[in-house]
Amino acid sequence: MSAVKKRGANPNARAAFAVILLLVIAAFILFAVFTPRKAEIADGKLRFKHLFTSFEVPLDGIASAELLETRPSLRKVSGIGVFFLSEGKYDVDGYGRCTVSLNQSEPPFIAVTAEGGETCIFSLNDQEATEEFYGELAAALGDDG
Repeated sequence: MSAVKKRGANPNARAAFAVILLLVIAAFILFAVFTPRKAEIADGKLRFKHLFTSFEVPLDGIASAELLETRPSLRKVSGIGVFFLSEGKYDVDGYGRCTVSLNQSEPPFIAVTAEGGETCIFSLNDQEATEEFYGELAAALGDDG
């Protein structure tokens, strides 16, 4: 008579896996929060980069730029949406489908709409940096962004 060993999940292994998974998620969130958001105006273009989101818009192709003091309502289409980090494609009230990269807890936000209608909403790492960059953008657009 042979003994057949029943295979089942080891409760200790499952707990270890859950702890490791939570640590990986926490590390990713910390990485995402502390990775600098970079925006620049160079060669007649607005360039933005953060994690998985980047875009480039020619300054002469920008229809409007505005500083948003509050976050509009967002609904994720694809990308990341954890706690206060929103990054990817979102449906945004008043703007439609947008490219978004922002820390929801750090207003203001910059909304840039291209002449073709595509809007990008982003913020930099803190309030002062976002406001300063918006000033640079408005000046580059002739103060009437």
